[in-house]
Amino acid sequence: MQLEAELALDDWERAFKAQQEAAVTAAIAAFPFLGQMGYPTGCCDLRMEWEKEGLGEGTVCVDDQARGTIEFKGMPHKPVGEAIDQLMGKGWFENAPDGIAAAGPGTYWWNDEDFGGEWEIKVTDEGRLEVHMDFMRIPDVLGVLDTLHTALTAQ
Repeated sequence: MQLEAELALDDWERAFKAQQEAAVTAAIAAFPFLGQMGYPTGCCDLRMEWEKEGLGEGTVCVDDQARGTIEFKGMPHKPVGEAIDQLMGKGWFENAPDGIAAAGPGTYWWNDEDFGGEWEIKVTDEGRLEVHMDFMRIPDVLGVLDTLHTALTAQ
């Protein structure tokens, strides 16, 4: 590789790493329950986790394509469902025309065809929510994290 191209690639890699680290900082600001995991994470290099009794637990990853994944479980259905409905609007998730807060036990999904994100919400028989969102743009991850944190801390 030409020296100029190699130097430019090094600059790009440093900037990209800084951007990923900024995404982690922003995720923790949006959802302060998160703490960064040490290595190895078992997944992406940049992975955070949380657990709060009665509120839930889960992980957030920032991958090497600058996309985020949220995997939360054990969250209270009603307040978190209402927050998701307020963020997304009702009727976005398959088989949940009245929104997630009103949905009974089952699995509900939505694919973001514009940006490639995949969202899956599971309402358990115990009245808890599992949230799994893949391949999300970092601004969308931050919006979801902020919404979920607000709903959980209002408990």
